[in-house]
Amino acid sequence: MPGVSDQELAVARVYASAMIDLAKASDQVDALLEELDDLAQRIEADAEFDAFLSSPMVDVETRRRILEKLFRGRYSDLFVDSLQVLNRKGRLGLIRGVAKAYRLASEELQGRVQVLVQSATPLTRRHRESLREITARHTGKEVELVETIDESLLGGLVIRIGDDKFDASVATKLRTLAGRLLERASREIHGGRDYVEQAV
Repeated sequence: MPGVSDQELAVARVYASAMIDLAKASDQVDALLEELDDLAQRIEADAEFDAFLSSPMVDVETRRRILEKLFRGRYSDLFVDSLQVLNRKGRLGLIRGVAKAYRLASEELQGRVQVLVQSATPLTRRHRESLREITARHTGKEVELVETIDESLLGGLVIRIGDDKFDASVATKLRTLAGRLLERASREIHGGRDYVEQAV
């Protein structure tokens, strides 16, 4: 999910872990995931609502009343109660991270894993099946591939499995190569050695 830093995700995991424990006890794991995903999508689409949830200018009691009015009776009590906990702790701005962490935890619980694949062009059926087989063997879980096209990659793939990123894109290789060449050139200039001779 976009806009979630590693640090935010680490904090979000604490809340997601508590939520999934409660959801397991009441057999609501999938239902709560749908509600969290729904809210995360709403936040992505509505900047004003996002600001309302995270702004320090809105006091806790005002937010509590509005959350009750918006969600109580339309969503599960577990969902609304969880939002109120986040509100009291000043953590509603992390809701996208909580949704992501909760999804990862629920997939782990159910022996599934979501694999996010970015490529410059659509994958062929053969490549898709091969990738599914390799990642299933790597994770030991049932794999759900989620594909997106990113033409800036030029070629190759960027694969995310949970928090792990495997970047085999041409764009990244070119950036890495350019960085190495600049670093080498800088050393040559400052070291007084012949750059071309050293580069060969």
